[in-house]
Amino acid sequence: MYYKAYGITDIGCIRSKNEDRILINGKVYSEGEASSLVCTPSVTAVCDGVGGERGGEIAAQTCLDELAGKSFSSLCEIKDIRRDILAIHDKVLDIAAKTQEHENMQTTLCALSLDEKGNGLCINVGDSRLYRYGNGLATLISTDHTLVQYLYDMGEISAQELKNSPDRNVIISSIGGDRLPPKIDITTIGAPFGVLVNDTIIICTDGVSDYVGKTEIEVCMGLELPFEEKIDALYRLALSRGSCDNLSIIGITTFETEEDE
Repeated sequence: MYYKAYGITDIGCIRSKNEDRILINGKVYSEGEASSLVCTPSVTAVCDGVGGERGGEIAAQTCLDELAGKSFSSLCEIKDIRRDILAIHDKVLDIAAKTQEHENMQTTLCALSLDEKGNGLCINVGDSRLYRYGNGLATLISTDHTLVQYLYDMGEISAQELKNSPDRNVIISSIGGDRLPPKIDITTIGAPFGVLVNDTIIICTDGVSDYVGKTEIEVCMGLELPFEEKIDALYRLALSRGSCDNLSIIGITTFETEEDE
């Protein structure tokens, strides 16, 4: 089956460089828009170089360069995917160790892996996000690896504190972090991709998700617009709300060919 992917990665209004990267159909993008048909098995992903760490954009680029050569068929096991992500983590650590200015460079990773049967997995490290939209509803599939999410899960802070804490972007797991091996969440997206009405996966960095939530995704994806314009609307909404970070978003949806009809 074929899918359509459309993504944007942008420096935003404040930052001096773009530390985000996006991966679509085996190609890594550091700026601008990208659109492609994608056949399965495939991996589509975003990375957000950790703000304030040296070489964040190098970590993000390295992570997706390595991931670009991967695809996980229905024969792959979760342990195989986890092994490959840990190998990418080690690669980032190796590069960081060779250059002092890149010491402790890190990145988030959030990816959709689709096998040839349309079964999807969310691969997540850090606080970039993956949502599934279908039947008019948006569902968050990934879980943030942040300090405040951990405290909330432990019952130590409220939902309001989780949302408004000044520490909400402090991540506790990353690709390249040299304190502990990354926590790698590998989660099924549920029913095979394409069975829901207007089935769409949205992957984004926190420059988008901090300013656009599930309600806005549902509104934008319900508009009578071409698919690319719906994704662009989410990007522009985050920008208009004063996003102070780099912004990256990818939408993936089904694409009917003549053979499918």
